Amino acid sequence: MRANQQPGSKKTLNLTALQNTPGFMIRLVQLKFFEGFYEHFAEMGVTPASFSILALIRDNPGIPPSTVASLLRLRLPNLIKMLNELESSGIIKRNRSKADRRAVELALTPKGAKLIQEAAKVSEPYERRMLAPLSEAEQDTLIKMLNRILPL
Repeated sequence: MRANQQPGSKKTLNLTALQNTPGFMIRLVQLKFFEGFYEHFAEMGVTPASFSILALIRDNPGIPPSTVASLLRLRLPNLIKMLNELESSGIIKRNRSKADRRAVELALTPKGAKLIQEAAKVSEPYERRMLAPLSEAEQDTLIKMLNRILPL
């Protein structure tokens, strides 16, 4: 049975309205990427959320948890739980800011730096495979359009 067929029937469903709804299609693409991500990165123990967190910390050493939560659209208590797991696994460390002792800054440990480096290497061919239906120019255009819709 194809995805656009009714169970037990060869009748093709009309999906035009859904296929022309950007939010619906973006959500399905996200689900497709996440399903593949979990399979592709399972051995490393990296999830889409942990990959994003580690990449942000790698690229912005000393970033505060509140900024990570804001950028990734996570509730701070949920992020703190993830940070606790990453810290107890020896992947990140939390340091007190020298400028403001009340503030916390995030940093990768050597283990965390190695993990995100390996994950980044794996992510490149994974993303190429997921975007294979698009030409290179279309892939670039897609990224530009997504960044226009949601500038970070």
